[in-house]
Amino acid sequence: MNGLLRGRARRGLVGTVVIVLVVLASLNLNRLPLVGNSDVIHARFAEAGGLRGGDSVMVSGAEVGKVRDVVLEGGVVEADLVLTDADVELGDLTEARIVTTTLLGRAAVELVPAGDGALEAGDTIPVERTDAPYSITSALNRLTTESGEIDKAALQRAIDQASGVLEGSRDSVGPALRGITDISRAIAANDEQLATLLDRATRVTDVLADRDQEIASLLTAGESLFAELDARQRVIEALLESAQMLADQLQGVLEENTQVIGPALRQLNSIVEVLNRNRKAIQDTLVGLRGYATAFGDAASTGPWFDAYIQNLTDPATLAPILSGILP
Repeated sequence: MNGLLRGRARRGLVGTVVIVLVVLASLNLNRLPLVGNSDVIHARFAEAGGLRGGDSVMVSGAEVGKVRDVVLEGGVVEADLVLTDADVELGDLTEARIVTTTLLGRAAVELVPAGDGALEAGDTIPVERTDAPYSITSALNRLTTESGEIDKAALQRAIDQASGVLEGSRDSVGPALRGITDISRAIAANDEQLATLLDRATRVTDVLADRDQEIASLLTAGESLFAELDARQRVIEALLESAQMLADQLQGVLEENTQVIGPALRQLNSIVEVLNRNRKAIQDTLVGLRGYATAFGDAASTGPWFDAYIQNLTDPATLAPILSGILP
């Protein structure tokens, strides 16, 4: 009887231990060797984003595994992803991002297959190919904390001041808003014309881009032209300076010889007046001299000897001017 009881107790204890081991194994299936480690990949994130162990791993919205562990290593968060779907194919450039699946902030890892190769078990998706969103729950919690620290009295005073400013400027704000509305309506009514204008501006820009070498050559030629004009300007300036110097020198000469130049100019004017009065007589003299010179030449060419007669040569009225110019 005692042996039977001891046998039953032994079997009960063994059964209990087996049941406990089975439960523990089922709860930690992903941690078991040869079962959980064969399809484990790692992903590095810049921040956890609310991710924790037990969250889902998804591809195109379908769950293909679980997050086994999330640890902080070297300033980045590394998550171990256990893939339970053997049919999923992941390329060597697969990306991973943390997404929120519930309104309460439950996170999951979404894999985006990419690349021609294959992502093998034990490989790591680097942080350059991962994305961790900002946690909405954390943001709301921080908003609640920071909003509780706002000075409500100061905020109320600021709102009152803004209301006072708007109240005092309502006569100006209304027309300004109506002007903005009119501008918006004008733009909306002329959207086709604006599109055409922009299209033409684009074409002009394209033409200018195609003619950039010609424009550069034109600018270079213009620079050469300006350089030549600048050189000519310097020459003209030097010429004007020389003319100014000559004018100054002539002015000095005139000032120094005023007593000499004045009488000389008056005598020259007198001579010009005499010549103008006797212009007809001088012209007649020249005409008569032409005929006399012709006849005299004919006579002189007839031989080594010739006779010539000059009328009134011995007349005192004729000889007086000649002798006055010869005799001292």
